[in-house]
Amino acid sequence: MPFLIDSNVLIDVSRGNGAAIKYVDGLADSWALSQVTAMELIVGPRYKRDLATIDGFLSLYPVIPLSDSIGTGAYRLLKTYAKSHGLHVFDSLVAATAMEKALTLVTLNRKHYRMIEGLHLEVPGY
Repeated sequence: MPFLIDSNVLIDVSRGNGAAIKYVDGLADSWALSQVTAMELIVGPRYKRDLATIDGFLSLYPVIPLSDSIGTGAYRLLKTYAKSHGLHVFDSLVAATAMEKALTLVTLNRKHYRMIEGLHLEVPGY
């Protein structure tokens, strides 16, 4: 099953973390990122000049755009998990993207997603 990489892993990759780079390079299948992850990465840099670097980095990889069905799936996840488990809007959109596209979500934040039934998770050990 292909992978959807969460922002925390891609932040490590963009910062040159060797273990994160080795992990991502070693994935057995193709991978992409959600449009939400791309947006999270764009607002992260402290300086505007760093934005061009992040934008260039993002242009190298497939970005899955948000859709009505992903929005509907995120809404359903929020109704189910926001109050009981503290699921946040961005995390619901990332999870809904992975579920709709039948992707395994690669994230360092197991606790943000572990309760979601039907979501395939992989937590890197680096």
